[in-house]
Amino acid sequence: MFTPRMQTCILAAVLCLPSIYGHHHHHRSTPGESADTSETFAGLNSQSLAIVAPPIPLAHVNNDDLSIKTNTTIVLPVDPTADSILGETIDSTALVIARDLASAYSAYSGLNDRGIPYSILIVPETGEALPSLNDTATHGNFGLIVIMSEVSYNYGDTQGFRSALTAAQWQQLYNYQVTFGVRMVRLDVAPSVTTGTQSLGSCCGTGVQLVSISNSSSFPGAGLKVGAGVTTKGLYHYPAKIVNSSMAFEIAQFSASAEDGFNTTSTAAVINEIDGRQQMVFFLPFNVQWSLASNFLQHAWVHWATRGLYVGYRRATLSTQVDDIQTPMFDSGENFRVSTTDLAHHVTAMKDVNKRLPAGSKWVIEVGHNGNGNIEAADPEYAERTTTASGVCAPGPIEYADQFDTPLEYQKPLGSGTPLWPETAKDYANYSSSCMKKDELLTWWQRSSNLNAFSHVSHTFTHEDQNNATYSDVFKEIAWNKGWLDAVGISTAKQFSSTGLIPPAITGLHNGDALQAWADNGIIHVVGDNTRKVLLNPTNEHWPLMSTRALNGYSGIQITPRWASNIYYNASCNYADCVLAEWKAVSNGTGDMYQLLDIERETNVRHLLGLHHDPFMFHQANMMFEDADTYDFGGDDISIMSLLEVWVDVVTREYTRLVSWPLVSQKHDDIAAAFRSRMIRDNCRPTLTWQVDSKANTITGVTVAANRNTCSVPIPVTFPGTVTDQQGATAEQLGSDPLTLWVSLTGKPVSFTLTKPVAL
Repeated sequence: MFTPRMQTCILAAVLCLPSIYGHHHHHRSTPGESADTSETFAGLNSQSLAIVAPPIPLAHVNNDDLSIKTNTTIVLPVDPTADSILGETIDSTALVIARDLASAYSAYSGLNDRGIPYSILIVPETGEALPSLNDTATHGNFGLIVIMSEVSYNYGDTQGFRSALTAAQWQQLYNYQVTFGVRMVRLDVAPSVTTGTQSLGSCCGTGVQLVSISNSSSFPGAGLKVGAGVTTKGLYHYPAKIVNSSMAFEIAQFSASAEDGFNTTSTAAVINEIDGRQQMVFFLPFNVQWSLASNFLQHAWVHWATRGLYVGYRRATLSTQVDDIQTPMFDSGENFRVSTTDLAHHVTAMKDVNKRLPAGSKWVIEVGHNGNGNIEAADPEYAERTTTASGVCAPGPIEYADQFDTPLEYQKPLGSGTPLWPETAKDYANYSSSCMKKDELLTWWQRSSNLNAFSHVSHTFTHEDQNNATYSDVFKEIAWNKGWLDAVGISTAKQFSSTGLIPPAITGLHNGDALQAWADNGIIHVVGDNTRKVLLNPTNEHWPLMSTRALNGYSGIQITPRWASNIYYNASCNYADCVLAEWKAVSNGTGDMYQLLDIERETNVRHLLGLHHDPFMFHQANMMFEDADTYDFGGDDISIMSLLEVWVDVVTREYTRLVSWPLVSQKHDDIAAAFRSRMIRDNCRPTLTWQVDSKANTITGVTVAANRNTCSVPIPVTFPGTVTDQQGATAEQLGSDPLTLWVSLTGKPVSFTLTKPVAL
């Protein structure tokens, strides 16, 4: 084993890592308290392209003879002048109307998560013209309308809060709804008689209310569990009661909060049917950047407003990647290397988790291998012998001196650096089978049932940091590990990724020599680190980042986003005490392990419900099951679990408490391909047009199109039922998920007829 450099660090017993491995500690950004709330909320691990909305101060407003604090307004009572559906075709594109781009994000992100096309109208305090809603009397340009906070502003003492949309504009929107049967969604509205409701006040100052779906009959395909409460902490909201059941029925409710005077449940959202038009109204704001409730509830309005018929698809993924397999890691001078018992336990753990996940689910752990650790374990005393070619493991493991630490985003001048690998190390050493099989960990992997229980990817041969590495060193890191993976049979695994890499400590991403060495060895994509914004695509959080010569030193390597959990952060943490101490020291966390797990539960289920397909980062020490901690979650729920296992347990239990969707894992290459395809098809600008029977008030079919009606990747289209002819499209349907057809466009639009028309 190469010798780590001595270093000074706080809490050395649990926090110090040898710098040779370069596992940097990164502070996670924590969203501040919302300006429009009197509550505080937990600091979450925010790693996405969050857009912070500017504060809108609260003001006292008299509503139904009750004074409440609000920064929105009531629905404007304007009657539509249209009286029947006349439209024949409707583009399914969503129109999002908001005060600013930041608040619009909490609406359009839910659409973007699926790939649904949308258009944003920002309305300043001075007002703004509406876009063309329909260019002809029979063709509508938008399939749904979403309005954030009624685009309300405080116009002063005489006017108070009112919408920046005029009465004439509201009437224009209502008329469009009636003429084309388009649904409206209104988020963050004060209850009033115009929605058939009455305000009960505002909440919460002391307590916390849960919000849950109380009636999902209007959007059964959304797959949301009725009665599953989610905290509204941080979301200042307006409990209501229904006073006109002829125009309103409840779909979501708030729990009681005796501390704030709400002794019973109250209404959180309703569906209105008013004068031939339909709208869904929520009496709470949405902030998908940090609120699990917002991410959960958005699926109700997206599914209802689109009628479950849209271009795009819904898929939740849980891909857990475990780095450093084979390589011994250090904690306070003591080696740790995952054991065969640890690995065998996780085979059982995967089976157990999959049994309780929804139908169509499959969770598989992916491991990143360092081949040098196999040679070190097979002949740990090799370096101590004086003969140059002795022993069955000749020429021995790769040893080198200390590496130099660099700034996190260091960009190495091309061609610079000093090689660390021995000059004698040229091509892969072709270690003998008798050498490598002296390591019981390798022989465990070589049993096909064990090998194929996991997914596999390269993590380089020795784990050399690559920020300041030379081309020759990085080339050998990749080529030698490829040679080792082939020699021991890991590359024959059913779920092996041959064109991807987990860079050691996510280094080298600004080293053009490293990127070229990757490419020269067939590596075309790697994973990044979502705590580092420079590694995220600035345009779309569901796209990968493509390297450029200017920013990365080499063009064309795909950087796929990857989540960093609080569990992963110290690569040598195998006990809860270690994780907890590191969380407190590095991220200023407060509380015990169960409170940390609560944060992980809320944060990462939010990612899953946000349909983010980024994999999750862990390290081999997180898989220690021998001598692992015992976790007591109350009652009979007491278990010995590894850190990875307890993380997956709490996240998946919360996920299945809230939704019935299947949850699947993807291997490294497939994750990258999915991100790449998403970016390609978004740039094809796909569209979906509904074909309408205006007499029957139904959607009878759809037409899929794109720029020039061509796209190099298939376009997903989600249907609430079947179609009469799949037109050569590839059908996908997991568990209780709706049908998705992957449609190829080769020069002309593709149309489908619905087996059962959808009511407008």
